[in-house]
Amino acid sequence: MPIERVIAAAIFVLSAVLTARLGPSAVRAWRMYAGTGRRRQEDAAGRAPIASPGIVDRLDLLAGLGYHLIGQTRLELPVGERFGWIVAAADAESYAILAGSSSTIQLTGIYTAWPDGTWLGTLHPVGTPSDRGGRQVRIVPTTLADAVREHRAGVDRLRQVHGPPRTVRTMPDMLAHDDDYRTRFGGSRLRPITLRIVIPALIAGASLMLSLVLFVTLPS
Repeated sequence: MPIERVIAAAIFVLSAVLTARLGPSAVRAWRMYAGTGRRRQEDAAGRAPIASPGIVDRLDLLAGLGYHLIGQTRLELPVGERFGWIVAAADAESYAILAGSSSTIQLTGIYTAWPDGTWLGTLHPVGTPSDRGGRQVRIVPTTLADAVREHRAGVDRLRQVHGPPRTVRTMPDMLAHDDDYRTRFGGSRLRPITLRIVIPALIAGASLMLSLVLFVTLPS
């Protein structure tokens, strides 16, 4: 067998293995990203499970920092139903979503919005930072208390330019904020993550097809 066909066969086998390994994750990531702009959180009163110890610990910590529980939300994702616990600040200038843990990471997002469409988000302990298109997202990897302080400092800074933020006191307020956020920004937060997962799978698939064509067309 000519060396060219041997190389094409080797590339085909390697690409097939990579496609099989990367493909399912890429499909799930794309489905998650593609539907973000259409999905909306729903009030999960009476449907949410009992809060895990990680949720309870964060609720207690945030209560000491001036936040109180206003309800729970549910979100239907391609990977299943996910719940969040929602707290609002006593001054009604911010709210936080405590994600139910599907991993070892206890993710919390703190958000404030302004009437002109400006948004400030502070994520703890991981996430993707952003500062464009009216959306500022900061990541605080240290403690949740540090994240709250960082967020409040950001609210005070942006207040000088954009005025008082929109208030959040009840679940309908929070759901209206969620609708606005998803309408304005859709899957922009997920786009870089999705591309990092999808592009290698696409390259592996393209290599698979090209190597197959070469193997078939090259002289035996």
